[in-house]
Amino acid sequence: MNIPASDLPGQNELYTDYLYHFENLRKYFEYDYRSLEEIFKCIEYKKETYLNGKNFFRTEVTEILNDQNSAFCSGDKAFSNIRLLNDNNTFAIVTGQQTGLLTGPFYTILKALNAIRLSEFLNDKFREFKFVPLFWMEADDHDFKEINNINLLTQDNKIQNIEYLINGEEQDKYLKPASGIIFDNFINEFTNKIDELLQNSDFKNELMNNIRNFYKPGNNVVLAFAGFINSLIGDRGLILVNPSDARLKKFFKPVFKRELGTAPHSCEAVIDTSDELEAVYTAQIKPKVVNLFYIHEDNRYLIETRENEVYALKHSRQKFSKDELFALLEDHTERFSWNVVTRPVCQDYLFPTVAYIGGPSEIAYFAQLKNVYKIFEESMPVIYPRISVTILENKVKNFMDKFNLTFAELFNEKELARKLIAASSGPDLDSLFADMKEKLTGLFYSYEKELGSIDENQTASFTKRNKQFLDSLDVAKEKYLNLQTKKNEVISGKLNMVSANIYPGNNFQERVVNIIYFLNKYGLNIINRLYEEIKIDDFTHQVITPEPEQINSD
Repeated sequence: MNIPASDLPGQNELYTDYLYHFENLRKYFEYDYRSLEEIFKCIEYKKETYLNGKNFFRTEVTEILNDQNSAFCSGDKAFSNIRLLNDNNTFAIVTGQQTGLLTGPFYTILKALNAIRLSEFLNDKFREFKFVPLFWMEADDHDFKEINNINLLTQDNKIQNIEYLINGEEQDKYLKPASGIIFDNFINEFTNKIDELLQNSDFKNELMNNIRNFYKPGNNVVLAFAGFINSLIGDRGLILVNPSDARLKKFFKPVFKRELGTAPHSCEAVIDTSDELEAVYTAQIKPKVVNLFYIHEDNRYLIETRENEVYALKHSRQKFSKDELFALLEDHTERFSWNVVTRPVCQDYLFPTVAYIGGPSEIAYFAQLKNVYKIFEESMPVIYPRISVTILENKVKNFMDKFNLTFAELFNEKELARKLIAASSGPDLDSLFADMKEKLTGLFYSYEKELGSIDENQTASFTKRNKQFLDSLDVAKEKYLNLQTKKNEVISGKLNMVSANIYPGNNFQERVVNIIYFLNKYGLNIINRLYEEIKIDDFTHQVITPEPEQINSD
C-alpha cells in the first residue's frame, strides 16, 4: 500500500515538486536522482576530484573510522566497508541525524536502512565501483532539547513523552555539544520510566537490557547512540562517523578557513538562491554572516562579526581579533564547528560522497546550497529522497477493514469521525420517536372517539393507559440514545487509537514515535521486515504491516 506524498497532509511544496515535478527544481541541484546516467556522472566527477589538493589521504580517514567503529560495537561488514574506502573506486552513500536518545524518531532507522539498501542497489548497477553506507552522527549539535526525549504509544493509545534532564533539572540554555554530554544517574529514571510504560511482551526483557547497556550513568550520548543503533541494525555494513573527533576535525581546516576568510560570501549565495525560491516556495534555512560555531569552555557558540575585524561569540562576552581567531583555527581546529550551511560541505569534503539521503526538510535546504558548494570548489552530490514509512499495526488495519477505509482517510480525523458516526449511528432518534408519537396519538384519538359511544367511563380509563404508553416512549427513547452514545464512544475511542498510531499530534508516525515501541511488540523482526520491504526507488509513502502481534500480558 503506497500513497503519493502529495496526497498526504503537511508536505511542503518544494519536497513534492522534487518528487513529482523535478524539472521545476532542476537548476538548484547538480544531479537528477531518478537517472542512473546522472548518478554515473556524479561517480565519474567524484572519482576525478576527490582528494585533489586536500591535506589528507583515504587511509588517514579510514584509520580513524576503524578506531571509532571499534568503540561503536560495529560488525565485521562495517570494517570490511571501511577497508573498501581505501580504494579509489569506492564511494560513500551518506545519511545522518542528530544523536537522539534511543535514535530519536524512528525515521532515523529508516535513514540508516535506506543508505544500506541504496548502496546495495548501486553495487548491483555499477559493478566496476563499490559503494558503502555511511551515517554521519551530528555529534556537535547542541540543541539538547531536540535529542533528550522520546515519544512512546501507551497501552491506552496515548502519546507519552519521556525526557532525560541533566541533573534532573531544566536549564535556561543548552550550549554543550552532544559529544560532551555524559549521562548522570538521572538516566536511570529515564530508562525506568520506559520500563513502566512498555507493555509486557516476549521481547521486553531483552529490549530493556539492551537499552540499559548503552543508556547508563557514565556513558557518552554519542557512544550510546552508536552502540544502540548498531545493536538494532545488525551487521549490514553501516559505517558510523563521529565528525566531532579532533582527528577528523583537523581535516576540515581548509573549509573553516575559507568560510572565515570569504564571509559573507556563502551567506550571500544562500540569500540569492532563497530570493529565487521564495517566489514559489518557502526557504528552509536562514544563513549567518559566518556559518560556523566555536566551542569555548565546552559550550558551542555562533561566531558573529563585529566592527574593526572583531569576531564575537553569540550569547557570550568572548571576542577575538581576526588574527587571534585565525591563529586558533591553526592550533585548535577541533574547537570550530559547522552549521546547517557548512555541514554538507564538510561532509562531502571528507568523503567521496555520491549520494546524500535526506528527508523533506533536508531536500528543501539543499535547494539553497548549490552555489555554496561552488565557493568551496566542491560539487553537491546526488540528493536522494529518503523512504517514508508508516508501520500499520493489525489493530489499525482491522479498523480500516471494518469500515472500508482507505489509508489516506486516516489523516483527516474530523471528516473521518463524521463519516463513521453517520454510518454507524442509525436513525435520528428524536425525529423517529416524535413521528411515532404523532402517529400513535392520532390513531388512539380516532379509536377513543368510536369507543366512547359504548361507555365513556371505560373509554376514559383506556385513554389514560394510552397516555401512559405515549409517555413510556420517552423512556424508551432515552435508552436508545444511551446505547447510541455508547456506540459512538467506542468509535471515538477507536478514532483516538488510529490518530495516536498513524498521525500523532498531526504529524507522521515516523517523525514522532520511537522505534522501541515497535521493538517491544515485534522484536528485531520489525527491523528485518523494514529492511526487506522498503522500496528505495518508490518515492511514495510506504505502508508496511508487521508480523502479527506477540503480546503476553500478566
